[in-house]
Amino acid sequence: MKRNSILLLLFLCTALRAAATEGMWLPFLLEKMNEKEMRAMGMKIRARDIYDVNAGSLKDAVVIFGGGCTGEVISQQGLVLTNHHCGYGAVQGLSNLENNYLLKGFWAKNQPEELPCPGLSVTFIVRIDDVTEAMQAGITKGMADTTRTRLFQQNAARLEKEAKKNSGYDALVKSFFSDNKFYLFLMEKFTDVRLVGFPPNGIGKFGGDTDNWAWPRHTGDFGLFRIYAGKDNKPAAYSKENLPFIPRRSIKINIQGVQEGDFSFVYGFPGRTSEYLTSDGVSEVMNILDPARIKLREKRLSIMDADMAASEKTFIQYAAKQAGIANYYKKWKGELLGLQLNKAVDKKKAEEAEFTQWVNEVSGRKPLYSGVIDSLSAVYKRQAPVIKQYEYLNEAIWASEVMKKGSVLVNLQKACDTLTSMDSVKKYRDELVQFLTTINLTTDEKITRELHGIYANDIQSNPFSSPEFIRNLYAQSMITHPEQLMKYKTIAELKAALPKDPAYMAFVYYDGEQKKLLPGLRASQSRLTALYGQYMQALMDYKQGQPFYPDANSTLRVSYGKVQGLAPQDGMEYRYFTTLDGAVRKHNPNVEEFAMPEKLLALHQAKDYGRYTIEVDGKPTVPLAFLASNHTTGGNSGSPVFNARGELIGTNFDRIWEGTMSDILYDINLCRNITLDIRYTLFIIEKFGGAKWVVDEMEVVE
Repeated sequence: MKRNSILLLLFLCTALRAAATEGMWLPFLLEKMNEKEMRAMGMKIRARDIYDVNAGSLKDAVVIFGGGCTGEVISQQGLVLTNHHCGYGAVQGLSNLENNYLLKGFWAKNQPEELPCPGLSVTFIVRIDDVTEAMQAGITKGMADTTRTRLFQQNAARLEKEAKKNSGYDALVKSFFSDNKFYLFLMEKFTDVRLVGFPPNGIGKFGGDTDNWAWPRHTGDFGLFRIYAGKDNKPAAYSKENLPFIPRRSIKINIQGVQEGDFSFVYGFPGRTSEYLTSDGVSEVMNILDPARIKLREKRLSIMDADMAASEKTFIQYAAKQAGIANYYKKWKGELLGLQLNKAVDKKKAEEAEFTQWVNEVSGRKPLYSGVIDSLSAVYKRQAPVIKQYEYLNEAIWASEVMKKGSVLVNLQKACDTLTSMDSVKKYRDELVQFLTTINLTTDEKITRELHGIYANDIQSNPFSSPEFIRNLYAQSMITHPEQLMKYKTIAELKAALPKDPAYMAFVYYDGEQKKLLPGLRASQSRLTALYGQYMQALMDYKQGQPFYPDANSTLRVSYGKVQGLAPQDGMEYRYFTTLDGAVRKHNPNVEEFAMPEKLLALHQAKDYGRYTIEVDGKPTVPLAFLASNHTTGGNSGSPVFNARGELIGTNFDRIWEGTMSDILYDINLCRNITLDIRYTLFIIEKFGGAKWVVDEMEVVE
């Protein structure tokens, strides 16, 4: 307990002196750590208005949207605002050639017209509790890494089970500061989520991959959904009898606009950062991970893009997949470039030299911290070839959806011992028939052939990566011809035939290759976790007066800064906002990424902007996006961006290209998040979508 108290005190002290715009801060610690600084920067509300377990606070209106985004509740009828790209997969699932909501958009005229989204969920954080002492029960100094990891897992499982039993809520324990702190999150998950409004790609995806991670940005990246609950206002499976959820708190919307220098803050669920990597950790990213990911995704995307452009059916099948693959492909390119230009490894080495000098200055520090950086370096060097192959398996081999689906045949073969008749095989056949509706076999075969060829060249050649084998796989496998499952007269015949299927054989081989790597990777990751735990303890002591906050780990965080443009390089200046006029200037009907809907062009021509009009250079227009110095990352997509009074001014959806390295090396001069101005969102809903009834249920401050 004494050690934990000292660690937290050091954390609080260093945080209070941190740079204002760097950091993803834990909301329940804002009152102690950040409130004074936030108010000095212009915030008008209290930290308790942001997070409070005893009264309704902004926490109760910020949700995990789906599996990896953020959303915000903006009405007392459970209306949720998030990013267009966050809802893209759900809307793709609702789309077909007759109703292509991706290309045409969707706007419900009333609540009965809202469309159920199977598989989509929205999750609230009920409360967050410190469970460090309970998690460290039984942990001793010098304990083996694998034993330590297993004990943490056992402690977490016990705490989660007890919390769920006592509270009725889902529970999850998360590690912070490399296992130096642990917090338990109580959560409430709703699974009846329905589509309310979704702009077409010509708005919600305007600029496409070309503008992604770039400024100036003109993408109307938003979607509207609604949470439904049972009659008791509790989570319930989809039913026509369910009612719109009544939240504990919904967010006010401010349409007065933003000015450069205004205070702002982002509230959401940032996914993952690695701000405290050593030079060897950064080198692994720069020399192994990012280059492999970029190379393999570039080839995969080139095939997808060509086939999507040639067929609307293929476009619908691959739209969400392509967007997800392309998003991180471009992010990794920017990250690698930024790390190279900023000589990140050299900077880390210089910091480590200063750290080592600090350790050697006082004899009492040596037993605690001496040698930790060298030990980390040894682990990184040892795991380099293993982690490269593992990354190639993920990005190249399993890019083949047909080959990956070989798992169905493996599972069926195991199940043959318990199946009683061939009728019981029909569910496996039906699963594969459904799977084939989600892919284009020609596209998947091209991807498999190209990426498996790269794997064979860069990692190791094997019979299952040869062009001949791949042709045979797509021509003869039960995955591509599921009707073959039913041609056998008995289960015994089927069981004997399955291991001879090319998809079965390839899956077993590559799955085996991956499983061979796992013990070594798990051991090295356990060792890294333990060593980074020691390193983090040292940094808590050493980095006083500098930013020190926990890395993002998909938990609720607050970052804060100001609305602010920047000059990223000599002779270049980014104004802090963009407008509809700028989007129209990019319009090109012959380029899919920049083809704007005719109705929006007509609204622009008529200057029919309603109460969302502003004047720029003496001309009426609509504000579209703005820059601010809030520290964000993946997972912050869809996060609410608030003004000084805690009112919604926009929805976070991206970062600028120059700052994508901020997950690893933060640069206060280049870090800018891109926010969709709430006035553009409301303009599109009301004027373009004709859904003023949705705006009317919001609490709008003019």
